[in-house]
Amino acid sequence: MVNFGQAAVGIILLLVVVGGLLYIFYSRTNAVEKTGYGSLIMLAVVSLAIPVFWIAEGGNQVSAQKQQFAASVNRGMQIYAQYCTAQCYAIVNNKVANPTYNGYTMDYYKSVSDDEVRRVIAGGVYNPKATYQPPNANAIPKSDQYGGALLSNDIDYLFALIRSTDPKYLKTNDYTAQNGFDNLPAYLQANNTTAYDTAVSLGKFGQFGQPVDKSKQKAITIDIVDPGQEGSTCQSQSGCYTPINLQVKVGTVITWVNKSKLGHTVTAIAGQNTSSPKANPNVFDSAQGNASKLVNTGEKFTYTVTKTAYSADTENHRVFYYCRIHPDMLAQLTIVP
Repeated sequence: MVNFGQAAVGIILLLVVVGGLLYIFYSRTNAVEKTGYGSLIMLAVVSLAIPVFWIAEGGNQVSAQKQQFAASVNRGMQIYAQYCTAQCYAIVNNKVANPTYNGYTMDYYKSVSDDEVRRVIAGGVYNPKATYQPPNANAIPKSDQYGGALLSNDIDYLFALIRSTDPKYLKTNDYTAQNGFDNLPAYLQANNTTAYDTAVSLGKFGQFGQPVDKSKQKAITIDIVDPGQEGSTCQSQSGCYTPINLQVKVGTVITWVNKSKLGHTVTAIAGQNTSSPKANPNVFDSAQGNASKLVNTGEKFTYTVTKTAYSADTENHRVFYYCRIHPDMLAQLTIVP
């Protein structure tokens, strides 16, 4: 940024000195004195002009840095749209909601150093506690130095995008670039409508997508299956509840049948936190508070939907549930009265 205060002081000082020397110059009649004062005037002008030009040049460099950062943020947004497509963000009212990168939230990135942000991006370090877990390590974007597709410039661009969400970082570096995620919806609408529609669906229905309507059925069955097994509908490495999201009515009898090779529980989550789930046995819990009590292969767990479950989430009437042994196994019930 140009320091207008310093520039103004420099110019005023220059005018005062030059004016004073000119006054002395024209008040002299001796030619030798005039020549000497003329040399002093020239030297003063050159000496005082140097800091003024230096200030202006410094301002130009800072302005160029700002423009470069803004361009990097925009390019980072485009790379993010290309590589971060697995439930990395939702779109609500045409605005990005809850963006993550490699499973880490923007709040997390605000709390760590620049080196740590670059390490996560370059190394393809994925948050082990994230709700969504990629199917394999190859699905995580990483630097070409680690066998990935991201070039060194790409890492710089993604770094700029992530840092654009931190007002403190922008203020410290005197950057005026806006949050790069603000431009993502328009970019997707113009270049990747499928990704845009997916993000809108995620924003509307949550991480489990649109529920399958079973509200007219009095009794339904949900299978528990292994990853990759027929009927598998989730990304967990431990097992899947399928269908993963059902709309059911109060009074519906639900039976979970374990068709997987491992034992599991069917446990309601307290609140909406699926990243670090906590059991809510007051709604339902096949383990009845005992995590070692499993629904083993071939066994069943039956539950009748109650008004307590309907009222657990007063806004959307959703109940998330999980396996106590494998907390990355998640699913949802959407309940109607």
